[in-house]
Amino acid sequence: MRSMAPASKTGFTLVEVIITLLVAVILGAIMMQYSGSALIQSSTPIKRLKINTALQAVADQIIGAFRQAAPSDSAGWSIFQSSIGAAGTDQNNAYGEYRVLFNDFIQFDAAGNEIADVYGTAPENTLKVIIAGANDDSLTFLLVR
Repeated sequence: MRSMAPASKTGFTLVEVIITLLVAVILGAIMMQYSGSALIQSSTPIKRLKINTALQAVADQIIGAFRQAAPSDSAGWSIFQSSIGAAGTDQNNAYGEYRVLFNDFIQFDAAGNEIADVYGTAPENTLKVIIAGANDDSLTFLLVR
């Protein structure tokens, strides 16, 4: 009589397939949470760049207007300074949309350090302007006559 050789097993059992699928689903859920927040946060730098580019365009508009007007006397400077806006105000004018953080004349000492003008006696030849965009990033520039 011949003895029958045991049949060789090929493939996976049902339990192995279920466990594999369960592990894959758990890992997929973890990866989805991580990649989902990464995808949402990936647009933040683009939005910030767009706002900063708009703020730079405002500064370019102000500097261009300054070059065209070229105020040479105190009255011209005052008119130009007021067209930028008072410190602490939100502006939406011909220059664009921005918030004025600082808009005043400044002076420097012999070493080149800025001196606080507490008495309002700074000569009107250097105007310091600090503006901010919607994301509170600021941009500083000096206009010199």
